[in-house]
Amino acid sequence: MKTVITMKAHETIHKSVSMRRRRPKTVVSKAMKAVRSENTSPELALRKALWAQGYRYRLHRKNLPGKPDLVFPSRRVALFIDGDYWHGRQWKKRGFQSLEAQMSGVNNSEYWIKKISGNIARDKKNNRKLRALGWKVIRVWESDIKKNQQRVVKTVIRKIREVENA
Repeated sequence: MKTVITMKAHETIHKSVSMRRRRPKTVVSKAMKAVRSENTSPELALRKALWAQGYRYRLHRKNLPGKPDLVFPSRRVALFIDGDYWHGRQWKKRGFQSLEAQMSGVNNSEYWIKKISGNIARDKKNNRKLRALGWKVIRVWESDIKKNQQRVVKTVIRKIREVENA
């Protein structure tokens, strides 16, 4: 069980993370194997919404750094839909002070910290490579799509139009 102490309206501290009930390794392993890197439900929802707005794209271009989820070749725009857990945002959303704090008490925490930190570093490296090739990079979070898809669609369209008008 997780104990939460609310200090101020904007501060939440998670106390005793190690008190969380651990799931059996077989359950965790099965859940991790089910995680997809392509065609996730947030990706499909965003693709459908952009298509309905008349935006045409290519999927998962292997010839570009990072293999963007959506590519708008004529506009030279690469769009990534990042999972909160895998790309290092979840600890902030859950009120932890750091990725390390979120992972304390987790089985094999050193591995997961290294894995997620590596993903963040790789994302930054791929962003730099794409920009050097003349591409505009847009990154959106899966949770933002789930929370307010229309807002994300409007933001993506606005950023694409910025490229068109540049």
